[in-house]
Amino acid sequence: MPLMGNPSLAAVLYGPSVTFNVNAVTQTVAAVTPIATGSVVNMTEVVEEQKADQMGMDSTMPRNLYLAFAGLLLLCMIISHPRFLARLFASLHSSSKTQKDTSVKVYPYTPESLKALHVKRTPGGGDLKKGWLLRKGQDKQIQLQSPLNTPSSVHSKTDYFASPVSEKALSPININVPSISSTTSSPPTFYPPPHMVPLLHNLPFQSTLLLTPFSRLPSHLKSYLTLPQLYIITGYLILTAFALVWKSDLSPQTKDKGYGADWMRSGLVATCQIPLVIALGVRGNIIGLCVGKGYERLKVYHKIVGRVVFLASTVHAAAYMYKWTVAGKFSTYAAKPFAMYGLLAYFALVLIVITSLPWVRKAWHGIFEICHFVGIAGLLVGLALHVPVAIPFCIAAAIIYLISILCSLTKTRLAHAELHALPGAATTVVTIPALRSGWRAGQHVRIRIPALGPSKGFESHPFTIASAPDGEGLVLMCKRAGDWTDKLYELAQRSSDIEDRAEGGKNNATVILEGPYGGLGNTLLPSFSSVVLVAGGSGITQALGLAHDLVSRAPTGVVRARTIDLIWMVRTEDTAKPLMATLLELVDEAKQWEMQCLDGRRKGEKRPVPTALRVKIFITRSPASSPLNLLPEINDWRIEQDKSIKFGFGSGFGHEDGLKRQPSAAEKEKYEYLFRNPSTSSSSTSASTISSISTMRHDSPLSTISVNPIRPDFNIFLSSLADETISRYGKMMIDPSGICVTACGPNGLVENVRNSVRNLQDYKKRGCGGIEFEEEHFGF
Repeated sequence: MPLMGNPSLAAVLYGPSVTFNVNAVTQTVAAVTPIATGSVVNMTEVVEEQKADQMGMDSTMPRNLYLAFAGLLLLCMIISHPRFLARLFASLHSSSKTQKDTSVKVYPYTPESLKALHVKRTPGGGDLKKGWLLRKGQDKQIQLQSPLNTPSSVHSKTDYFASPVSEKALSPININVPSISSTTSSPPTFYPPPHMVPLLHNLPFQSTLLLTPFSRLPSHLKSYLTLPQLYIITGYLILTAFALVWKSDLSPQTKDKGYGADWMRSGLVATCQIPLVIALGVRGNIIGLCVGKGYERLKVYHKIVGRVVFLASTVHAAAYMYKWTVAGKFSTYAAKPFAMYGLLAYFALVLIVITSLPWVRKAWHGIFEICHFVGIAGLLVGLALHVPVAIPFCIAAAIIYLISILCSLTKTRLAHAELHALPGAATTVVTIPALRSGWRAGQHVRIRIPALGPSKGFESHPFTIASAPDGEGLVLMCKRAGDWTDKLYELAQRSSDIEDRAEGGKNNATVILEGPYGGLGNTLLPSFSSVVLVAGGSGITQALGLAHDLVSRAPTGVVRARTIDLIWMVRTEDTAKPLMATLLELVDEAKQWEMQCLDGRRKGEKRPVPTALRVKIFITRSPASSPLNLLPEINDWRIEQDKSIKFGFGSGFGHEDGLKRQPSAAEKEKYEYLFRNPSTSSSSTSASTISSISTMRHDSPLSTISVNPIRPDFNIFLSSLADETISRYGKMMIDPSGICVTACGPNGLVENVRNSVRNLQDYKKRGCGGIEFEEEHFGF
């Protein structure tokens, strides 16, 4: 620049024609200086602008995160959408049919009146209007049957699992068209609901969807999450991680950089998910309603989201404390109201997490519920006062929680209950005669009994309903498994009647029921060609409710299944004895309906597919060579009805019209021995039982009950059942509608059944129309 400012040097370099204005150069230099000075001054504005951009990115991240969550929810809804449409279709037709006038005038006889007597069948079994609220009915005396009753005495007593059969009075003027609860001699009124194969079963790797990769880990790390659940959790974690790190600079701030140390992002991500974690945990579950799942099926996602919220909140709180400590301003910031309210919210979250640990929750369940309520209240209040941006999320979470409480109050019923202690099974049977309908088979209720005292009286515990809807009352079976059930059992034993005490004890109490909840969702058992119900121990409540519902609804034509296999595994005979009378009565009811259908079809009448109930009880802690005395004494009545179908000896002793060969005395003695000791016969295993049944004539009744002192092999059983289903529908030249397998019991049993379903050969799965698996564990 000094050379450029010399006029003589410029004349030498550029020639005499070029002139150099010293004043212009001076003005130019003077103009450059303010620009350099202005750049230093405007750096503050640049820093503020960068901070504003960072804050804008942070503030829009919760919105983007919720849009991503909505997309994930929409994907789950699309997957479950066909099943819901099938259920809706079946529900609309059945509801429109029941709304019609059932009184038909037939006298004087005209072609129009006689034509009106023919009931037009429509699809049914959707039950979309059921399963919401418990409804009361007339009070009826419910009795617990003894397992030693003879068949005649069993029929003479009232079974608390049985459904009523309403007799319609006929007159020469008016005839009431039979409804679902009409007599079994009436023609069917419904078709089975349409069967929809899940979309995921069309994938080439659908057999791997039942895998549980973490089931073999040690007990404290073991998890029974399936691959679809893991896919959803992985997608959620990826979205959350993206929201935490996308354009979030965690490096320290400098004077030349207005962003950095972005620890506010973790707090916003945690805050925006509080409504989600509450929506996944409450019983009035809007998310479960969208995907057709009960709240108990979404508990695992509630736990995952809750842990992510706690982790993000911990990072947010620890980072700011460290930042303030390094700057030497911890005491200054900690004394400010926003920091104090933030610590209040965080400690409330810590209280929730600590009391949610499995061993704490099981040992002090009442304290867990109280701490959950107090922790949620403290969390929402603290966050709302911590930062203004958290107020909308806190209001949304509070609204979701209050709506859930309102739904729970709407579902709550106060009723009189009869308690009956069963010593051999260590179980308390709770019967509520006044509540007769409003639930779907497989659903559960939460029960509170104030008579248990102030410490246990208002604890709510879930139990699956063991009785079918539209019967003679709601029945729960509460097995002794902890302090609460022990006190319930002791309460049932407080009876002033000597006879009642001899039977274990009976008592009355006022109970508070909340429900119904859960169930199979959009899975329609009546739409399957075969149904398998597997139960372990007290898991019989779910299987018994489902079996009783299918058997009682079979006369309406709504059940497609030809066979219902109920497999019950118990440790000792004493566990099964209290329910033997009920199981025998249920098998007899199914057999009577089978014979009516088969006889009607032989006569050319329009009859639906008969539904058989095959009950198989396995005593797992009984030597294979020891005799079993679980079944009652065999008399001539039972021999004539059961011998040919229990052990697969053909149809020589069936119920067909015509000449039959009468069994000899030696054959009767042989059948009696095999009936009492099925382990010595060739049909002791489930596979041979299925094989023998599949070789019987197509028009023979299949309902049976057997007891075996072994453990069943589910791989062989399902393979034989698939062959039987394919063979049966192949003879009818109809495509089968699949097999549904449900399992309720210990984790090991459920996992064993799941693996057997997964290991079934692919060609058999395709041949039987697919196989599906539904599970329910003892605890949530």
